[in-house]
Amino acid sequence: MDDVLVRATDLQVHYPVRSSGLRRRTVGTVRAVDGVDLEIRRGETLGLVGESGCGKSTLGNALLRLVEPTGGRVEFDGEDLTAASTRALRAFRRRAVMVFQDPYASLDPRMTVGQTVAEPLVVHGLHGRDRGGRVAELLDLVGLHPSVASRYPHEFSGGQRQRVGIARALAGNPEFVVCDEAIASLDVSVQAQVLNLLARLQQELGLTYLFVSHDLAAVRHVSDRIAVMYLGRVVEVGPAEEVSTDPQHPYTKALLSAVPVPVPALERTRERVVLSGDVPSAARVPSGCRFRTRCPEVFDACAEVDPARQPVGPGRSAACLLHGRQGTPVPR
Repeated sequence: MDDVLVRATDLQVHYPVRSSGLRRRTVGTVRAVDGVDLEIRRGETLGLVGESGCGKSTLGNALLRLVEPTGGRVEFDGEDLTAASTRALRAFRRRAVMVFQDPYASLDPRMTVGQTVAEPLVVHGLHGRDRGGRVAELLDLVGLHPSVASRYPHEFSGGQRQRVGIARALAGNPEFVVCDEAIASLDVSVQAQVLNLLARLQQELGLTYLFVSHDLAAVRHVSDRIAVMYLGRVVEVGPAEEVSTDPQHPYTKALLSAVPVPVPALERTRERVVLSGDVPSAARVPSGCRFRTRCPEVFDACAEVDPARQPVGPGRSAACLLHGRQGTPVPR
């Protein structure tokens, strides 16, 4: 059996930019995901990190075919999803699901918790007359008492709502779960509870996670491997511990330097990498290396060469000219 459950090859999601007026001509392209190669292995948690606007959520949606890829290929368990029929996609929806960022917006306020959790069972025709028992089992699995099935979302806290969302996602016994900023809107103490819940469920159910977040500290805590994304591209991939302690791409170094160190003496003396400006628009991607406009280690060749990811160690790769051809450093 192939160790890889999900594989993206040259995956692209582009959106047209249209002019105003009656004719609505296409005047540009937003390259939200722009040639991503990525593998997610069975039973692992792959953390996907980067600043807002880098394309992380779009990539997660594209892997689940919730948005249509413009180009490239997505494979799930060896099957090409980009060429899948409607029937095949319907079967795929049971095996791959998403836990959304906002637990307040992702639940229908007119449905009880029991109806919300049971909805995937109805859609896929599962458990028949015993749906109530399956709902009770799912609520108990995520740490909620089955008696809450008759209550409505507004009666719960944010953390409890996210547990309901997780229970709903698990209703069809999926194999692959995309957690799209699943803890971003929760209090810090509640974040820890949800992370522990996700870790326990992974062990008990054999789940595979793509954990999308801008919080590198949380990603480092839960992930087996980390992929770093910048402006539509994955610029570094490797084991979580190695990426966290020995980053090989200047962007990864900058992200790590922004994570507080819980030791005051180290926090005061450690080197900080402060990036200038914001992430460029995905409709106006810089020439050459797309990180060069903010990179503290930029070379003159960076304006001309768009580097592909190169091996930088066992199971590691980075897309940077520092690991290949170099030019003359450019003063900042």
